[in-house]
Amino acid sequence: MKNAGILILTLFLPLLAWTQFDRIDVEEVDNGGAVSGKTFRIYAVMQNEGDVIDAVFGEEGKPLKISSTAPFYQHPKGSGLASEVQRFDIQNDAALAYDSWVTIGLEDNYMNSLTGFLIDLTDFEAGNALTTSNGAWFVTPDKRQALAPEDKRILLGQFTTSGVVTGLLNIHGRTKAVLDVEGNVESGAQLIQAENIRFTCGE
Repeated sequence: MKNAGILILTLFLPLLAWTQFDRIDVEEVDNGGAVSGKTFRIYAVMQNEGDVIDAVFGEEGKPLKISSTAPFYQHPKGSGLASEVQRFDIQNDAALAYDSWVTIGLEDNYMNSLTGFLIDLTDFEAGNALTTSNGAWFVTPDKRQALAPEDKRILLGQFTTSGVVTGLLNIHGRTKAVLDVEGNVESGAQLIQAENIRFTCGE
């Protein structure tokens, strides 16, 4: 993958909400011309390894919307959720690797417990915007995929399109508990809730 740009967000939010969430990274994936358009992945960058994102949500007054000026590429065997994209099928169809989907941490179905709640994926899977003001995609916070790895980046989505993608979303999670030298909890996990996060791909 090559770095297509990093969007550092500077919205006026409560300090707690920004304690561990740093920014959104946007990367272009080289799709080798297997599909039309460009493929982008977005990552939430946390401040510490082990910080958690367990939900990406929209609610009344804090909507979630991911749209493109041209249709999103959606493979017939793909899905709006990465947890429903079969790794076996990807190995047999190169174009499926560039399907458009959302996720937390993982890029296909393997060990992926991602669930959608009150999100209508029908329009998104038809190439249109993904929107909700009363829904989320999420995993339970004990799942390894919810934890920021060593590079502190948590994958949230992949989008293939010939257009420009714009996104507005909110994240929920918690900080990593701090342990003392004996392995005891020195300070517990704190809430992470960052709202009105914006990103752009393909400008």
